[in-house]
Amino acid sequence: MDYYCSKKFTDLYVHVQSRLLYNCCKAYPERINLDWLEKNPGQLFYTKTMLQDRRLMLDNKPCDSCDFGCYKYERQGLPSQRNKVDAYYGTITDIQHPLKHLDIALSTDCNLTCLYCDPEFSTSWHKDIETNGTYDLATRKTTGKNWATLWAKMKQKNRSTGTKFFNLLLTEIKLAKDLDSISIAGGEPLLNNNIDDLVKVAGDKKITIITGLGISDIRLENFLNKYKNKNIIFKVSCETTGNYFEFLRYGNKWQNFLQKIKKISDHNFKIRFGATITNITLLDFHNFYDMFGKDYEIVINPITERPFLEPYVLDETSKSNFSKWYENNKQFDKFGVMSNICKPVASKLQIKDLNKFILEFCKRRNIDYTFLPKHFLHWLKISS
Repeated sequence: MDYYCSKKFTDLYVHVQSRLLYNCCKAYPERINLDWLEKNPGQLFYTKTMLQDRRLMLDNKPCDSCDFGCYKYERQGLPSQRNKVDAYYGTITDIQHPLKHLDIALSTDCNLTCLYCDPEFSTSWHKDIETNGTYDLATRKTTGKNWATLWAKMKQKNRSTGTKFFNLLLTEIKLAKDLDSISIAGGEPLLNNNIDDLVKVAGDKKITIITGLGISDIRLENFLNKYKNKNIIFKVSCETTGNYFEFLRYGNKWQNFLQKIKKISDHNFKIRFGATITNITLLDFHNFYDMFGKDYEIVINPITERPFLEPYVLDETSKSNFSKWYENNKQFDKFGVMSNICKPVASKLQIKDLNKFILEFCKRRNIDYTFLPKHFLHWLKISS
């Protein structure tokens, strides 16, 4: 097995609210020491752990941080983030290679409770867990009792600490002379007023805003007008249409979403879509592709962290329908990550958890699931 990944030498993901560093976005995080960073400006990308991990990769040895998001899935024959890495800079041997791309998650503030998400990334999810309790699922430990501990670590206890880290991060961006691009995410980044400081300090660097568009029309309009001359790309989270969209991205309405897409386009900003591929996604992805695939880039992200939502946890009819469609439309899948996405066989535990999760998710929100295909619901033993 080849353990090398160029992302480890070029990319950094920072979660401002929790003061965590991920190198790269799928790696297990480390907590940043603010005193160390203040004394060592310009070194955020060169912590002791990061340098050690790069040395291991160059020796073709596994590093623990990458087992969390990539290696363990590859050993099971599943897709990982590394499968999608385009080694634009070739093989890098310098462990002090300059930072090229920075991902920033400002906070977990978000108005949506997307089906596949968690309190780690959405305050709406946190409110759900806090109000209604955890989801009792055997294959998804993160929605169990561990959430109370995890959230306690994530939640900011001192706003001054958060502000200090954010200001240090702005300094790091100024000092990163070779930095090409910055992606800003959340939660929902367009809800966070600190986004203005990031856009300002980014200068002429390429900026990508990763958004679910769970914001008001007025707030979006104000942002578009304020930064109409900036080099900004909107990477919009979407992968289905109509009822499926409103189910997967609960809190957003399909027609309102389409109006926002048109508004962004009318303001001459570039749009690409970030499609999170779950089993539910595959039931309607063909309609989404028919609507947007010819005019927009679609970035594919198969889910791996939620075992019962993995794409292969589907009935055979649904698998066959998607596979036939994919064979005729696979040109969009640049890295071929969806070519064998339906082949694994779901465990009984995954199927049982999917049943429980859909019923509980809908019950808590008083929403209907009967629009889902009958053969899929029958397979799940939700309806006859």
